[in-house]
Amino acid sequence: MLQNLFANFFPTHKFFSGNVPIPEAQEVEDLRGMSDEEFLRHSRPQLEALEVVRQEKFKIYKRRKMIAWPAGAVLGPALAYVDYWLLLLQSSSDDSAAGLSVVFMGALYAWVTQPKRQYAAAYKNEILPRLAGLFGNFKYSSGGQIPVEQMRPSKILPKHDKYESEDHFIGKYKEVGIQFCEINLQERRRSKNRTYYVSIFKGLAILLDMSKKRFYGHTILDRDRGKISEWFTSRTHGLKKANMVDPEFEKLFDAYTDDQVEARYLIDPIMIEKLKALQEEYDGDKMVAAFYESKMLILISSKHNHFEPANITIPATDPESVLTMKKEIGEVLSIIDQLDLYDPRKVEEARKSA
Repeated sequence: MLQNLFANFFPTHKFFSGNVPIPEAQEVEDLRGMSDEEFLRHSRPQLEALEVVRQEKFKIYKRRKMIAWPAGAVLGPALAYVDYWLLLLQSSSDDSAAGLSVVFMGALYAWVTQPKRQYAAAYKNEILPRLAGLFGNFKYSSGGQIPVEQMRPSKILPKHDKYESEDHFIGKYKEVGIQFCEINLQERRRSKNRTYYVSIFKGLAILLDMSKKRFYGHTILDRDRGKISEWFTSRTHGLKKANMVDPEFEKLFDAYTDDQVEARYLIDPIMIEKLKALQEEYDGDKMVAAFYESKMLILISSKHNHFEPANITIPATDPESVLTMKKEIGEVLSIIDQLDLYDPRKVEEARKSA
């Protein structure tokens, strides 16, 4: 039934088709001038299609919960009792025969929550690609990622052993390539008995790549973390503390550069305000940015899981999530507007006259 439903709404997509190759970036439209009411009118067909899925999955979810509560209340303690006796009867320290209660409760939970996962899959595989087009011809891939080779030269990407990502958007605006996605960088750790991974950065990565401009130097912008951080950054990256003239800036950020003149052009009060607004929109805990080669990389640490559907109990036609995404993308475009004002020739003229 659901497959036929989506075939009617989305004839060019396979039902729950999974990841698809990321197409070439296309020029995106600036939707900041579009009113929220107009944008919601454009997105309503997609949201209404998702609402049909949500209602059906929500009914299944509620029905399974009603079955699971008594089943768990009766069989859970009974299986725990069996586990207790199996452990007592073990002739050695091997307890592999026990654990029936854990397996049962885990399987029961997976069965109950399966409709929620199917609803999220419908949102990512069928709805979000269409909404990404409404956000100005962005292309979306649920499992895509920014190539790590493009981010590594920034000097702000933490050292890691595993790179995971999801929810990759790609587009182009004012001849600036745009990519952003959620990333999870993990470091391998070893203990006496096992090897495991610890997340060292989780949040949003935004990569902007100018096609016709290139920075002279390398500049890093970070939250002020005190003298220890200043010493570590300058020694590690070979960059020096930027001499900024704004005392308010010094209270909020640390800047490091190998080109003092260019840094003052790049990190002006307007750029700082736009970066702060972007961090607030994405509910970020910390933020660091780098200007290097022809690129600007922004990393926003955040515990919030972006680009997910609202809770299955909330109607899919609720406008909050799509309007929030529209505003977040608008903040990214505003940073590109500011980058567009950067003129390498003025930097060179200022350096010669200094």
